[in-house]
Amino acid sequence: MKNRAVKKGLSIILAAAMITGLTGCGVSGGEGKNTAGESSTSSNAESGKEAGEGNSSPAKDGEMRKVTYMVGQSTYIESAFTKIAEKMKEEKGIEIEFQVTPDSQGTNLTQTKLASGEVPDIMQLNIPENYYIYDAEKNFITMDDQPWVERLAFDKSEITYTDGHIYGMPITGFSGVMGVIYNKEVFKENNLEVPKTYDEFLKVCETLKANGQTPIYISGNDNWTIQIAPMIFLANALNDKATETYDKLYNNELTFAGIPEFKEALQSYQDWFTNGYTNTDYTVGTFEDSKEKVAHKEAAMIISGEYAVTDIMTKWPDAQIGMFPLPYNDVDKYLTSKYVFGEAIPKDSKNIDTALEVLNTLSQPEYLEIYLSANPLNSPYKDVESVNINSVLKEVYADYFDSNKVLPQIADMIGKFGSLNNDVFFPVYTQVAQGGDIDEAIEQFDSGMQEYGKNVGVEAFQ
Repeated sequence: MKNRAVKKGLSIILAAAMITGLTGCGVSGGEGKNTAGESSTSSNAESGKEAGEGNSSPAKDGEMRKVTYMVGQSTYIESAFTKIAEKMKEEKGIEIEFQVTPDSQGTNLTQTKLASGEVPDIMQLNIPENYYIYDAEKNFITMDDQPWVERLAFDKSEITYTDGHIYGMPITGFSGVMGVIYNKEVFKENNLEVPKTYDEFLKVCETLKANGQTPIYISGNDNWTIQIAPMIFLANALNDKATETYDKLYNNELTFAGIPEFKEALQSYQDWFTNGYTNTDYTVGTFEDSKEKVAHKEAAMIISGEYAVTDIMTKWPDAQIGMFPLPYNDVDKYLTSKYVFGEAIPKDSKNIDTALEVLNTLSQPEYLEIYLSANPLNSPYKDVESVNINSVLKEVYADYFDSNKVLPQIADMIGKFGSLNNDVFFPVYTQVAQGGDIDEAIEQFDSGMQEYGKNVGVEAFQ
């Protein structure tokens, strides 16, 4: 998916690479007729600024304009973004400086920058999920009036905030699927078939363990990854009741303690670690490690999303990679996420007009297709075709996503509670993996829901 050359430069961890390349969320296709000047005035007015206040002045002839663009490490695709940045510089006279941040610190860094007012001009978000975490109405300009809105391949209501406004420009469509990514050669060498039931899955793990191999590689250092398996467990355990159950949790009509399937899911997850089905160093393993391990046959499986499939097949083209649903509760469905990659512009940006021009330019087909060629996910626009979707994902989309054999993830609902996921859920999932008491974990989830629901203004928790 993405080759990353993260250079030192910014006072941000591993991080902030200043690269003349673009960030992992690109932008999307367009009709080529829009410019920032045509639409930025109303966006700025809606954001509480007078037109031109805090914005870059029009560039003089031959003068290079600059914008800063903040993106997470796992979604930074150097090959594509370097081409896009060079094209932008040559054709528009705009230089893009990228700030690449470690995934494990992305949320805290974003919140810190927004609070301090020392912001980049463009920030990559998962939308609409991250609207709630970062208080979109307060911190970002609206984009309702941008030309690309009319070209969306889905209803614009799917990326609006609770106030009815759009705060980010999509560069991918809704296509996220999460399940088991595995090395086909490892399975073949151990005479294993893709499991169709959970008992079969556990037998696969037992066989691999007995043969001295790591069945499942867990990357707990990037703790956002450690949530995926328990989310699948819960969704599969609930199956057709998943959406209804999440709605009741959101409306404060139900607690996690009142969901027996949740306790069962956490226990099943803990059993993986107790039974030795995971790498022993799971607390320090990174997302990058996990992809490399399964590609090099050092682990048989990882639990991740389609983005990992693309990245592995790009970086290690000789690796024999496949994907199948985790068959917990013998359910043959993939977990899905209800968000897209999108780019937002902070109200405190000093270059709003230029940032809008960057996004609207990135929204042209000739730009977005560079991104989708390197990161082949569904396109968010009617007039832009996603290219180079690999054979693994084509099969997944055709057999499951297009047939609606999918289940929603609870993280989409939890995202409406601000940073609850990062602050409470991720650490507690890690506690469970380390053998923590399941009932105590559930109490922490419930108390966290009450506290954060009240703090961020979720109506049912007031």
